[in-house]
Amino acid sequence: MKKPRYAIVDIETTGGYASASKITEIAVFIFDGKKVIEEYSSLINPEQPIPFHIQALTGITDDMVQDAPRFEDVAEDIYHLLSQNIFVAHNVHFDYSFVQAELKAAGYEWKAQRLCTVRLSRKMFKGLPSYSLGKLCQQLGIVIEDRHRAYGDAKATVTLFQRIYEADSEQFIKLIEQSNAKEQRLPTHIPVEVFNKLPSSTGVYLFKNSQGKIIYVGKAINIKKRVISHFTGNNTGQRRQHFVNEISDIGFEETGTELMALLMECNLIKKLWPIYNRALKKYDPKYGLISYEDQNGYLRLSICQIRKHITPLYAFNTVHESTQFLLQLIQTHQLDFRLCAFFQSAKAEKDPHKPEAKGELPDRETYNEQVNLAIDSLQANKRSFVILGKGRHADEQSYIYYKENRVHALGFIDSDLQCNDIEELVMNENLVHSNFYMNNLVESHARTYPSRIIYTQGSPLKEG
Repeated sequence: MKKPRYAIVDIETTGGYASASKITEIAVFIFDGKKVIEEYSSLINPEQPIPFHIQALTGITDDMVQDAPRFEDVAEDIYHLLSQNIFVAHNVHFDYSFVQAELKAAGYEWKAQRLCTVRLSRKMFKGLPSYSLGKLCQQLGIVIEDRHRAYGDAKATVTLFQRIYEADSEQFIKLIEQSNAKEQRLPTHIPVEVFNKLPSSTGVYLFKNSQGKIIYVGKAINIKKRVISHFTGNNTGQRRQHFVNEISDIGFEETGTELMALLMECNLIKKLWPIYNRALKKYDPKYGLISYEDQNGYLRLSICQIRKHITPLYAFNTVHESTQFLLQLIQTHQLDFRLCAFFQSAKAEKDPHKPEAKGELPDRETYNEQVNLAIDSLQANKRSFVILGKGRHADEQSYIYYKENRVHALGFIDSDLQCNDIEELVMNENLVHSNFYMNNLVESHARTYPSRIIYTQGSPLKEG
């Protein structure tokens, strides 16, 4: 078996994100496990100004890179130098994301196995106060010549990696290489122990910042696999990098079923509003049925777009759905079409089933009673049911309690318990504040899998 070789890399850049910044200097040392067998370094013309604070940090000025090669001019040499070698850097995600982005822009599709000397140092040299390159080298007696320049930092990283390599009596590096280095894809500030605790089961996961605040909630069929996917891929945007850098801890809750995971995710987002979760507005209903009294004292029913502070009697996803619902209400309760309004009424008036309303308006008091009866019928048509499903382990089952047309509670009970009286089984901590999206999910499931539903009130939901 061919012995692995390591490309130990350091770069300087115009900024912190590969999507908007460029490389200004690169250094690569090829290490065979015993010695450096090849090296390369060059200034790079980034074709964009270098911010003053970065010039002050690195000493690399616009004048210095003016006549330097562009990355695309040296891309072929760098690509061949890195190919077939394991990519090593201090805070490897930073260097790797820039090199990969620059190579891709130059027409080279490149991926490599990665090792991070920050994470490796934490494993080999435990208990040190800092693992930044400067402080770490100082604590280990490694001299850095030309700090914050690619060649000097890369050369120091070579010495650091050699120390790690020699101290690796348990062959930790080899183990990582054989396992495709999954933990090396994690941000360096997330302990590998956190990742190792993640299950491969269905559930929700919670990303937390350094203060323990939940900043993102997600759901997954395989929690471990989904979590690691957040730290892979080629998205080098500033928002994503901020997101990844802020994650310091990962929590999780197993749910047994995907439906439970979807509902728990939505409930937690509504409850916590984590800063990196996009609002659930795309799941909100678009149209609603409202009632109001006009200037002549008539109660009117109207379909309108749902906006802030509007609480509809009934909600709909489409104009067609809302139109058919109001038409059915008019027919059942003999309401007057002239006192009802459809959204996009021009289309509604073309409905062939809509009769013409002529003559005098009906008696106001009598008509208003009819409208109130129609509204009461909406409240009276309530259904409640329970969905039982797989639990988190063999001795329990999950339950979803849909009570009076809304998701009321989510939880787990012993597998041998019956749901004859679900109210006695519901705990306060299992109660949820549902929304249109959650209700729709459960109703759709009940229509698709009617045999799994235990109705406690009202008629079963019809398919379609």
